[in-house]
Amino acid sequence: MDPSSQESNRNPFVTYYHSSLCKLQPTNNDLLKEILQKNYLCTFFMDRSMSCLLTHSTAAGEDQYEWIDEFRKKFPLTSYEDYRAYMDRMINEGEKNLLSAENVVYFSLSSGTTAKMKTFSLTSTTMKKVSESMQLGHYIVRRSFPSTSFSSPKQRSFVLLSSKKSDSFERSKHGIPIGPISQFMSAVPSFSQNYPLVPTDNTLGLDTIEEITDFETSVFIQLVFALATRNIYSYTVTFASGFIRTVKIIENYYEEISDCISTNNFEHSSLVQKNISDLNLILILNQKLNEVIVEHGGETYRKERVTHIRNECSKKNDPGILHRLWPTLMYACTAVGSTFAIYKDKAQFYCGERVHLINLIMYGASEGCFGSLASVHTDEYFLLPTHAFFEFIKEEDIQQAQPETLLISEIEPGNRYELVCTTDAGLVRYRMGDVVNCTRLLCRADNLVPLPKEPVEIPRIPLVSLAYRFGTLLSIYGERTNEQHVMNALQQTIHQWREQGIPVKFHDFTSYRNLNASPAKYVIFLELIADPECMIDSEQIQLLKNTANEKVEKQLCEANQNYLDSRHKAMLGPLDCILVRSGTFTRFLGKFFQMDGVSPLQVKPHRILKTEHHFQFFCDNRIEQSFF
Repeated sequence: MDPSSQESNRNPFVTYYHSSLCKLQPTNNDLLKEILQKNYLCTFFMDRSMSCLLTHSTAAGEDQYEWIDEFRKKFPLTSYEDYRAYMDRMINEGEKNLLSAENVVYFSLSSGTTAKMKTFSLTSTTMKKVSESMQLGHYIVRRSFPSTSFSSPKQRSFVLLSSKKSDSFERSKHGIPIGPISQFMSAVPSFSQNYPLVPTDNTLGLDTIEEITDFETSVFIQLVFALATRNIYSYTVTFASGFIRTVKIIENYYEEISDCISTNNFEHSSLVQKNISDLNLILILNQKLNEVIVEHGGETYRKERVTHIRNECSKKNDPGILHRLWPTLMYACTAVGSTFAIYKDKAQFYCGERVHLINLIMYGASEGCFGSLASVHTDEYFLLPTHAFFEFIKEEDIQQAQPETLLISEIEPGNRYELVCTTDAGLVRYRMGDVVNCTRLLCRADNLVPLPKEPVEIPRIPLVSLAYRFGTLLSIYGERTNEQHVMNALQQTIHQWREQGIPVKFHDFTSYRNLNASPAKYVIFLELIADPECMIDSEQIQLLKNTANEKVEKQLCEANQNYLDSRHKAMLGPLDCILVRSGTFTRFLGKFFQMDGVSPLQVKPHRILKTEHHFQFFCDNRIEQSFF
């Protein structure tokens, strides 16, 4: 690391570290007091007869922990259903001051992958904090590399965006836009001018991306502009599944990409021909592409760049395609923790040895932003004490309706906790459903962000990583099978198949509670992929199909004692593990976000199927004789 970059007081991380992280619990307490003083007269509090408590609890001079204990004692933990009616009233009736005294600027839709679709009201304060946490994450990343790495003014970043025109958003009764949080910049462009949520050096501007309505076509066009640019230092896609998809598009469409660049004409793209009928838009795209080429050296550069793209993309099974395409690329950024850990090896293969694969720079959700990256080497985060008041439920107490909670100063490394948040936008003691690992306390380790020299003795600052999403469970009779149980069972099964000489790897899975069966049972749909340059013959496929149920059942019984007990009592029937054809999950997610109106960038792994229609889709894609 570059010492000068570590000690620069101009780095906002240094300022935040001294002012907030080093005073973690007092800063968090002050935020709670500020939130309650601002919102205590809102309808949500009045309906629960909590306003008098809050007025008393925030009295000046009172012991800071005494009033927090009183607050936790008298204000119950909440879930989304406590807020759903208030959200509906704000959207449909235009009511104000229901949850927060601040005006709502946006209604954020959750991805809906773990339960019914949810809507969250966001205020200017919420979105300012999202912007601040993103900027903080960028500075932490920069602090973790030599300062000379970011010296060239011609360097660009690639951030895959999902966007649409401001006038195409659904609106509340009073005209407040409704949509995924990833599209906030398009819905409220005036806000983004002062609080940017996307790097200003991105390879293609948001205003252009908004004109492209088909997402796959938009991804293709964004990749063309990225590939036309030689000097890129970062490559960012929100989720690892989407990250891998972008590389697949490069591999599958590199000839069309090369033709578009070499002729300066997007009409060479089959996706553009199919999905963009506006000839003026195509002309604008062509002009912008030509501007990129001219900026980098004109026709000589164009020919060299196209030749380079074709040469590197033809080496499909070689590692490090991202580094080979962009030799200046320093890091690739995507969510590789928790649910997305299954994609990490594949993403790293695409990065190669010379490109750092780092976790998403901020810990965010549809409710807001709660943490910033603590390391470019691990999936750990700082929780930001200025962004939400945090409480924690011990993992063993999660099933309780109103368990006791711990404060951020009380959690211990080596334990897991469900996160509870109180926010500016009016969520109070809200159970997010995210279960986090407390990994360790902040220290001067080589695999963490370099810290300032002062204070010499580092205060107690816990780091967390995402473990799993509570509620992403298969539980018919209280057996509480979580995602990790199923993942472990599948990975152990695949390991056994590989030992038998069948060269398969895990790709994705989803599950379903079959309550129509007697007795009820789990159904797990599993998509496998073959090792590169390996073929799976019909005899091996039949062996996989014949042994999947028994092997996964055995492993799941070992992973989850509660499931084993339910099987022994014959409360549950033996599970079905159904192998599905290659590409099934990609096709399903495409249908999912098109039908449910969710931004493609927010589509997370769909671990539980919610409808008979979704269940039937996977049944119809089961393997018969071939993976394909």
